[in-house]
Amino acid sequence: MSMMRSMALTSLLLVYAQVAYPAGRACGRALIFGGGGPVGEAWESGVIAGLAEKGLDLSQADRIIGTSAGAIVGARLASGMTPKQLAQAALKRFEGPPPPPIQNPAPPHDLSYLVGKLEGLNAGKVTEQSVGVEVGKWALTVHPIATESEFVTSYWRRFPKRQWPSNAYECVSVDAVNGSLKVWNKSSGVSLALAVASSCALPGLFLPVTIDAHRYMDGGVRSATNADLARGCKIAIVMAPTVGINHPLAKLSVARLDRELQILRDSGCKVALIVPDAASVSAFERSGAEEDRNAAVLAAGRTEGRGKADEIARLLAD
Repeated sequence: MSMMRSMALTSLLLVYAQVAYPAGRACGRALIFGGGGPVGEAWESGVIAGLAEKGLDLSQADRIIGTSAGAIVGARLASGMTPKQLAQAALKRFEGPPPPPIQNPAPPHDLSYLVGKLEGLNAGKVTEQSVGVEVGKWALTVHPIATESEFVTSYWRRFPKRQWPSNAYECVSVDAVNGSLKVWNKSSGVSLALAVASSCALPGLFLPVTIDAHRYMDGGVRSATNADLARGCKIAIVMAPTVGINHPLAKLSVARLDRELQILRDSGCKVALIVPDAASVSAFERSGAEEDRNAAVLAAGRTEGRGKADEIARLLAD
């Protein structure tokens, strides 16, 4: 990519961040959880547990911003779950009774369409909103692996209380019709379960979630982390589970994340980035049962969290 194109993309992201979340809101510390599926959820929960073992409590951040699986982790943390409870929840197969059998299930749709659209976005060939519109149209027509009702019900099991956990918590979705960014927070007047479900509705696997007659899909359609939404905060701790993982969707997140972190730094924000180390990547790529892999990922994340504690403590002390 040329330097001029890279600068143009960064400028576009900066303008979009200003519109989506205006600068000026007082924010000392921001905690950002990126998407990454169930293994990403386990890893982030493990990192939190490892940091807690070294005396670092992340739950008191001024802003907790979650995307996709990170929306689940962030909501749990903001709801007052202890690190131990977070780890247990990440490894729990079902929260509540198992869901009813899916009627007429279909195999997962080929995600190459989604990958191609996100590649175009990363290359600067298309705008965020145009990609959102095209992916949203596709997401509304492909056969999902669960009905919208079945998918949303699984999130009501995770978050049965309607109330928002705290003023700090936010999660990110994309409008499947007009492609615009949607940041849910306490003032949105939406139940936590619906907001988190919409942030996790990965196009091609799950249908967009209906909220107030609008349809919303995974915030990862814009970015796996959406870290630039913390622009203007003094300190941002960013967890990005997909960095270094051998998966087409994961590989797309790296260039985007670099630009988002630059936006944060340009706004005067000090940034700590936590990504899977070699041991965590190995656990992510482990074969076998999903439960065993998630447990291995959580353990690796816990070890990594302990190892990152001194770095994070120094940042927070500044």
